[in-house]
Amino acid sequence: MIRGLKISVLIILFIIAINSSVAQISVNFTADTTLVCPGYLIQFTDLSVGDTVFNWQWDFGDGNTDNVKNPVHAYSIPGFYTVKLTASSSNATQTKIKTNYIHVRDFPQASLSYTDTLFLPSFMFYFTSLIINNDGYPYYYYWSFDEESYQLGDTFAIHTFPSAGNHPVSLLVKAGAGCHDTVTVQIAASDILDAPNIFTPNNDGHNDLFIVKTNGYNEFTLEVFNKWGAMVYTTTARRLYWDGYSSAGIQVPPGVYYFHVTSPDIKGYQLSGKILLIR
Repeated sequence: MIRGLKISVLIILFIIAINSSVAQISVNFTADTTLVCPGYLIQFTDLSVGDTVFNWQWDFGDGNTDNVKNPVHAYSIPGFYTVKLTASSSNATQTKIKTNYIHVRDFPQASLSYTDTLFLPSFMFYFTSLIINNDGYPYYYYWSFDEESYQLGDTFAIHTFPSAGNHPVSLLVKAGAGCHDTVTVQIAASDILDAPNIFTPNNDGHNDLFIVKTNGYNEFTLEVFNKWGAMVYTTTARRLYWDGYSSAGIQVPPGVYYFHVTSPDIKGYQLSGKILLIR
């Protein structure tokens, strides 16, 4: 019985000795961010468990190395980088490799364009963003109107200004940690006048109306004259159009007419030109 107990103890001691000679370390690490632009400092953290680690060998994939436990490193050239950590304890050495772990991007070069809607009764504008050096990976777009706080949005934005005048619009584009660009433009919101020079009021559903495009924010007066200078049509409204009939409701003949647009609300707003009416 005693002899059997001694054998069991020896077996246990043998197993312990074998286990003590086997690697008791599991190497791992993390970075506080994996998407950056050149020059941004990345904090790497050793997450190895098991035996106490006494030696660290970091390879950041760009030709640079370090031997501290939790190094800080910045990349200088855009690209994908494989990071390797070799850690050693008194019993073992193990290596952890993370392929293409860090993505370094170019600083985005942002621009924006805008268009006045004209056909809506307000100072509404369409805004479109453009990344000049777009690398095909996701970007995040933040818009600010009239110096209000930035709001996350899309590649385009629609905004209505409360009044005429100059309004600052800013676009902030982010591509990763320390990786952004901002562009600001001044929008001059005003009631714009625009009109065609030909229309065909033949009831075919195409180009049947002579329409003066405005923001529809102010009242305007449209006057239409024939080639002898006689007024054939006039109206005052926020949305101006002519259907080819006189103010008395009589269809006018084809030919060249002259129009004049003025505003009783604001000075300096006027538009004149020729209209070719075809039936």
